[in-house]
Formats: sequence, C-alpha cells, structure tokens
Amino acid sequence: MSLKILGGEHRGRVLQSVRGMGTRPLLGQVREALFNILADAVPGAVVWDLFAGSGASGLEALSRGAERVLFVEKNGRALDVLQRNLHLLGDDAVARGRPIRGDAWEPPVLDRTAYGIDAGDAAPGTELAPDLVFLDPPYDLVAEDPAKSLVRARRLLERTAPRGCVVFHFETGVLDADDFDDDVDLDLREWGRTAIAMLWRKGEAPEHLQRRWAKLRARSADDGAAREL
Repeated sequence: MSLKILGGEHRGRVLQSVRGMGTRPLLGQVREALFNILADAVPGAVVWDLFAGSGASGLEALSRGAERVLFVEKNGRALDVLQRNLHLLGDDAVARGRPIRGDAWEPPVLDRTAYGIDAGDAAPGTELAPDLVFLDPPYDLVAEDPAKSLVRARRLLERTAPRGCVVFHFETGVLDADDFDDDVDLDLREWGRTAIAMLWRKGEAPEHLQRRWAKLRARSADDGAAREL
C-alpha cells in the first residue's frame, strides 16, 4: 500500500507501510478530509497517534506543524517501520516524535521533559495532555465489544487538554450516534466502510463545527415541518 504525506512541510513524501499484518491506515482521502476539518487544531499541538501502525496520522500531523507527537504501537515490526518513516522526515521530525511500544488503550503518563520540552513551572510527573488523539484500533477489536471500546475512548478524551479532540476510527455500522452520550460534542462521519467519530467535551468543539451542526438541525426541523403540511 502506498502511503503519502498529504500536506504541510513534507507533502508528497512516500512512507513505508507495514506488510502482512492486517494493519489498516486511514485512506488518503479520509486522512485529508480529517486534517481539513481539524486544520486549526494541528499547528503547535501535542498529538497522540494510538495503534499507530506505520505512523501515517501522526507523521501527517508533524508535517502540518504539530509540536510533539507520541506514537504508541505494541507490534515490534510495525514500530520498526514507524521509526524508519520518522527518520525519512528528517532530524526535526525525529526530535518532535516519540515512538514507544505499549498498550495504545492506556498510554503512559509523560511529562514535558519526556518530550524534550522544558518543564517550566509544571511539577515533575505532570502529564503533558494531548490536544489531538488519533485512536485507530483494529476493526475486529472494536466490533468484539463496541461498548467497552467506547468507554476506553471516553477515558482518553478525559486526558486531553481543554478543547482537545479524540478522533476514533472504527468500521461503519459498529457504533452510531445514539451510542454516544449526550455530554460530548460528536461529529460522526462515514466514508464507505470507514467511520470516524470526532469527540470533544460538551461545548468544546470548534465554532465552525458548532455552526455547521446548528444549520443541519435547522434544516432538519424545516424538512420535518414541511412533511407535516
């Protein structure tokens, strides 16, 4: 599978993919759509790429100006490919990327110094919370227990910085909007078999998305009123 960086400083750079392991990076058109939606959130952000595989989402974020990216992947072969891809982007990307082998559902608590950032006034051991989390578990793992996967996604959302977003990738039809609690802002979109739920704490989604949702609700209400006439 050919993977490319789609935007930013390293646009067009071809990445290595992980062969023969069933890894499933986001299709280019989906990744590009997501980064267009989240464009304002990426520059200067701390990003987590969980179940990172080849690292395509996190590397895209680095190319587009993320300050630091934590990659979490438990498979050694995939982690080797990710490391090579990170080095393809050069020393600056290597300095801003932090690949680790571990449980992507439970990323370790890392403080600023673990990312090579001055601790400043932060107490030692204080987690540097992510602004953006790409959560990309295997399809069958989510399908096996959708409710448990959703609970885990919510736990990750609780660890994000204010106005932080979790981008949760799963197979279309496994979860729908009714499965998500009302105390989150949700933008659920589908591209073929790919479903993406973007989650924020209630009231913290970007204003442009809140305006979009308001227009959709108004349009739905108008359509419903028209049908009653």
